[in-house]
Amino acid sequence: MLPTKTMITRGWRSTFFAHHYRVNSWGRSVDPGLVPKSAGSQPRFQPQDLLKQVMIQHLALAPDASSIVYSRRTIENNRYRSRLWRVGYEGGRAEQLTSAGASDSRPRFSPDGRRLLFLSNRSGSGQPWILPLGGGEPQRAVTLDGDVGAAEWAPDGRRIALIAPSGKQRFVVGDVKDPVARRITAMNWRLDGLGMRDQFNSAWVATVGGTRPRRVTEPSFEVSQVFWTPDGRIGFLADRRPDADLMEEAQAYSVPVSGGQSRRLAALDGAILGAGFSPGGKLIVIGVDRKWTPEWSNLGIFLIGRGERRRLGDGLDLPVGVTSYGDLIAPDSFVSDISGWLDDDNLVALVSDRGRSLPYRFGLDGSCEPLAQGDFVCTACAVAKGRVVVVANEGGNAGEVYAVEDGSLRPLTSNGSAWLTPLRRDPQPLEVPHPDGHSIDAWLVAAKGRRTNRPLVLQVHGGPHASYGPTPWLEMLALADAGIHVMYANPRGSLSYGEEFARSLHGRWGDPDGSDLLALVDWAIDQGLTSAGKVGILGLSYGGFMVNWMLGHFPERFAAGVSENPVTDMVSELGGSDFGTLMDQTAVGLGSLPEDIDEFLRRSPYTNIHKAQAPLLLFQAERDLRCPAIQSELVFAMLRQRGRVVEMVRYPDESHYLAGIGRPDRRVDRIERIVEWFGTHLGSRRRPSS
Repeated sequence: MLPTKTMITRGWRSTFFAHHYRVNSWGRSVDPGLVPKSAGSQPRFQPQDLLKQVMIQHLALAPDASSIVYSRRTIENNRYRSRLWRVGYEGGRAEQLTSAGASDSRPRFSPDGRRLLFLSNRSGSGQPWILPLGGGEPQRAVTLDGDVGAAEWAPDGRRIALIAPSGKQRFVVGDVKDPVARRITAMNWRLDGLGMRDQFNSAWVATVGGTRPRRVTEPSFEVSQVFWTPDGRIGFLADRRPDADLMEEAQAYSVPVSGGQSRRLAALDGAILGAGFSPGGKLIVIGVDRKWTPEWSNLGIFLIGRGERRRLGDGLDLPVGVTSYGDLIAPDSFVSDISGWLDDDNLVALVSDRGRSLPYRFGLDGSCEPLAQGDFVCTACAVAKGRVVVVANEGGNAGEVYAVEDGSLRPLTSNGSAWLTPLRRDPQPLEVPHPDGHSIDAWLVAAKGRRTNRPLVLQVHGGPHASYGPTPWLEMLALADAGIHVMYANPRGSLSYGEEFARSLHGRWGDPDGSDLLALVDWAIDQGLTSAGKVGILGLSYGGFMVNWMLGHFPERFAAGVSENPVTDMVSELGGSDFGTLMDQTAVGLGSLPEDIDEFLRRSPYTNIHKAQAPLLLFQAERDLRCPAIQSELVFAMLRQRGRVVEMVRYPDESHYLAGIGRPDRRVDRIERIVEWFGTHLGSRRRPSS
């Protein structure tokens, strides 16, 4: 199960990404026979090309809207490094602002535009630093124990609000460095990418250049966002209920800068993911106003005030935020934010539609409209003085910074995608009909750029309540250049197609989505893209669930599979996953144990995996707490005992999303093995019986 909105609000969105990606960021008409970007005249993508990857992420627009600062991540000596760069709104050559051998990220302009607040691990741990933009070296703003997850300027520019570990242990018995034991009394005791949640994150405040920072929230709950209120208090998101460990659903509060009694600012029936105030003091939150915050629900924007909450753009059946992901897309783009205000009555936020994401204007009068069109996945957005800028992946390109103008995106940078330009492939969009009457959005990365009969790999996204978009994954490029088509799609359950499309999968994993995947295979064979004996299937997380499900339930349809960090046993997932308890009304819809044991077993791929005949490669990250190793080990043991072709590759020290944020050489190894596996087992395999 890849982290999607519910997982991140109650730990999944706010906690998973606040910890997981921040921690990892600290160092770790044409000829119908052709698709766009024919491979005939371009070099092949090789797995080692991943080591050239550059990724633009995080964005800040100056208060006068004259310039943009962004973080540019590179790979150096098998480690991730990021530096801050600046480009003018009118374009021109980008200027590098920081150069330390470290990771600098999350820039924030001071209210007067003269200084830049950012996070950096240049001192060993992630801390807030301030760069004078008129000249001079960065200076550490303050020092806290542990990695700081967020830092926000106060309107007066003299103080900053921060998120950092509380300093109070939750479970440790004895010496913190060498515990005798951990006494666990709460369900939220671990988190993929972090490990033990020995401390919650708290809100802190510090005076720039002043004394030691002060914690202003209690250490007994997790703070997922901080912001400033019009009356000078610190706003924060947290779930303060005594039983929040069962399902963390944050609400909005504020607390004095001196600490003390907090008060509630806003509440929804579900979770709040983001909050902020308009220039005139109007409170807006992003969240789900539905009990249990079900994974299939759309995130919405709500105006809060005078005892009411009103959803903006109420007729828009699309989710706020970014639902697509991939190794070419900034890994923390799932986090939902209010991008900024055009004026006191109009704000801007990203909205996902059919796998793409674009900036939308939301009026407090209820109106909403897209500010641009095109084949883009926008991952960050900032607003100032009526100007809007985004980080976006256009088609098969890596991300760049763009200005949003006159309904289109104007490129401002080129140093995010130059590495990929010679190897770029723009997937061909497809709309595949299903016998039930709906259509399935899909994309084709054609083998060596041509729509000839070749082996084909069907790639399934994670979630399941997420999406693919027009931006491919790097293994798709490698497979295509090795002569294997890749088709990827958004079957039922995917977000950005309306709530009913996503909700149709709830409690039915494997059925409507499996039917859609078979329709895609049938279509590809009917179109002459491939033959019945040359189809493979690949997926991560829930995608791995579907690989095992399809191989066990439809063994004659697939000639090979690659399953990465899958779910295969719903029973052990409930107790073994960091968010296994969300498998009831929130994520999977299975119910409870032992009352619903039959349904748990029916939805567990391992109960049919003994029927699988196709060679299966299992990838397992050894520190995966989302889909622990037993999920792969069980399938490996069952197939190996039966003499099937099965192989398990384990990656030490890696968490669930190795594919996007794992150690670079391991990511290269992963792609090499994918290409080799499918090349071996699809290229010369005997056609299965129909």
